[in-house]
Amino acid sequence: MNDEEEGQDIMSVIKTVDICKTFAIVEAVKNVSLTVDLGEVVAIIGPSGSGKSTFLRCINGLETISDGEIYIDDELIEKRVNGHQHVHMSRERRAQILLRTGMVFQRFNLFPHKTAKENVMLAPIHVKKMPEQQASKIAEEILAKVGLADKFDEFPSKLSGGQQQRVAIARALAMEPEIMLFDEPTSSLDPELVGDVLEVMVDLAKSGMTMLVVTHEMGFAREAADRVIFMVEGEIGETGTPDEFFTNPQNPRARQFLKSIL
Repeated sequence: MNDEEEGQDIMSVIKTVDICKTFAIVEAVKNVSLTVDLGEVVAIIGPSGSGKSTFLRCINGLETISDGEIYIDDELIEKRVNGHQHVHMSRERRAQILLRTGMVFQRFNLFPHKTAKENVMLAPIHVKKMPEQQASKIAEEILAKVGLADKFDEFPSKLSGGQQQRVAIARALAMEPEIMLFDEPTSSLDPELVGDVLEVMVDLAKSGMTMLVVTHEMGFAREAADRVIFMVEGEIGETGTPDEFFTNPQNPRARQFLKSIL
């Protein structure tokens, strides 16, 4: 936050309070509290198995937390104590709030029998009940924005991994989310295909989209993130600006992690 912004209210769009997630006897996420402000880009990094992806899936409702609280746009959507739900909200209302988040996964999960444009059109038509003509127009605009203007009618099997992932990003954007969650979106791509996907993500960040990104791409974290979160053993080990984190990490595990990958 710069000096001009101090004293001004900045809206938090995601807030987690002491959330935990346990699988059988394994504590995957331990008391993680995080606030993400409107327009902020937060990169979550750390070793494999540190709870990064599980944390992201908890926010999006794909995993049920064991304890803690989750807020979207300052609205409490999940509160559990020892596994018991303490928020009495209809499924419909909760689903409506969660539609404000779009998610992109490691795997593209495109429908193989649908073209790129048809894949992008599906959710607006079936979830938002958008007229087909309007959904088609939006799909073409977004696919063009991610550099696939010449691939509208191609099936996934005819697209490279990087192109498929860009279709997946377009599919999420077609729902007009205010928050984008990325779960290691380049980890399954060949190295030469990573750049095009990262370019789309950097452009999104520059456009003001709120983003929470689990990534192994340190270049993206340095260039596009406002804040870097280092997770280890299910906990937040360190948080800071990219400059602070990459030039002078305080956590010994963070220093060891960076030394091993940079």
